[in-house]
Formats: sequence, C-alpha cells, structure tokens
Amino acid sequence: MADPFKGFTEFQAAWLKAWSHSAQNMTTMLTHMLDMQQKFLSHAAKYHRDHVEIATGASLTDKYGKRAHDIDPERDI
Repeated sequence: MADPFKGFTEFQAAWLKAWSHSAQNMTTMLTHMLDMQQKFLSHAAKYHRDHVEIATGASLTDKYGKRAHDIDPERDI
C-alpha cells in the first residue's frame, strides 16, 4: 500500500530546504548591508576636522566662511 503522506512529507522537506537557503541568503545580505552602512558612517569621521580655527581678523590665512558665526546680518543693518 502506498504511503498517503509521502508527497506531503516530500513537499515539506523541499519547502524547509528552500526556506533555509532563503534565510541563509537573507542573513548574508543583511551582514553585507550592515558592513556597508558601517563603512559609510565611518567615512564621514575620516574627513571630520577635529580642530576648527576661529578667524581673528583679516589676514591671508583666514578663509571665506570662518567668520560666519560672529556676523549677524540682522543686527548689522
């Protein structure tokens, strides 16, 4: 007599195998995404200036934009 559950158990085994491969691929892609995100976030720290020089006045070493913090256009009108 044939086993009535043979097809069902084969289907379950195939489904479980496909699910495990899918979960493994998803885990691999998640770790890859987290690694790329970590590299992206650490990239900004690589170019971050630790020492910001405040402009002391008009000189050849002062650059445009450094005095923006002490100029108030509303007050100087």
